[in-house]
Amino acid sequence: MGRARYQANKEFYIAVGQRIAKARQARMTQDALGQLVSLTRTSIINIEKGRQQILVHTLVDVAQALGVAPEKLLPLQDDVNASLRDTPKKGREWILSSVSTPPKK
Repeated sequence: MGRARYQANKEFYIAVGQRIAKARQARMTQDALGQLVSLTRTSIINIEKGRQQILVHTLVDVAQALGVAPEKLLPLQDDVNASLRDTPKKGREWILSSVSTPPKK
């Protein structure tokens, strides 16, 4: 993802990082989480601060290491809508489609 696109989605990554940090703080250190998911402590810090994008498979690994469902680490759609207010339509649509959950049957 290019720098310009990251800038447009920065608030999303900050929100994801905050959710990861909140889930992690009650359970383990950044270093311990990094070891469990094969990342450095610096990468965990950067993900939690929203400075480093997290790949989907890594998000799943982090969720498993923390004992939470992956969707719990994604911001609520209302929060995303508010933070993406100034994001270009295409980027906003992509993010919203990735955080919306299918209706339960």
